[in-house]
Amino acid sequence: MQLVAHRGFDKQYSANTVAAVERAIQNADMVELDIRRCASGELVVAHNALVDIDIDGIDRVDELTATELAALDAHDGEGVQTLNTVLDMVPAEVGVNLELKDPKITEQALTVAESVPNEVIISSFDPDALHDVHPEENTNVELAYVLGATPDDDLAVAMDLDCAFVHPNAWLCLLTGVVARAHDAGLAVNAWTVDSRPGAWALSRRGVDGLIASSPHVVDWVN
Repeated sequence: MQLVAHRGFDKQYSANTVAAVERAIQNADMVELDIRRCASGELVVAHNALVDIDIDGIDRVDELTATELAALDAHDGEGVQTLNTVLDMVPAEVGVNLELKDPKITEQALTVAESVPNEVIISSFDPDALHDVHPEENTNVELAYVLGATPDDDLAVAMDLDCAFVHPNAWLCLLTGVVARAHDAGLAVNAWTVDSRPGAWALSRRGVDGLIASSPHVVDWVN
């Protein structure tokens, strides 16, 4: 199984920060990051549409510039960083999962993804974000659909979108046959969010291909 650092192992470190990524890459096969677009047009790494600190009454990521976001003390002294800044910290041998929080940023994310040497998965809960996305042939980029509560229907959506992966909730993997059905359909499975060793063990028994984990210590090969 691959170990994917959820927001840079957000149980262990401040989520979606350069500091978290620098630590996570010591143990992770891949780092998962949440992506939005800011007011100045750059893609930034942020899970929520709102930031905790406002500037002159403005607290939306898409209404603040990259410079304004970087200047915030949002995460233990670190502001919200651009995607390019964070990707610069990820060595080529570590993969990146870009989870899109806005369906309008897909083409921009794809351009960035295809410019780096890393293996990249572009994922989203929103099928509109993955429609008509066609990574270049023999590219480093593949697509993943994050499954909702109806795994059979969602697997069909993932295949229609030409995804290589599905990302179901860990409980969905444990309580349904979605992993086996995904594998039968030729789809790899990364389960989220894994926060315990017993959960990781149970998911390994189910045959998942990757664990999107909140801490590196969910697996026994990390001390």
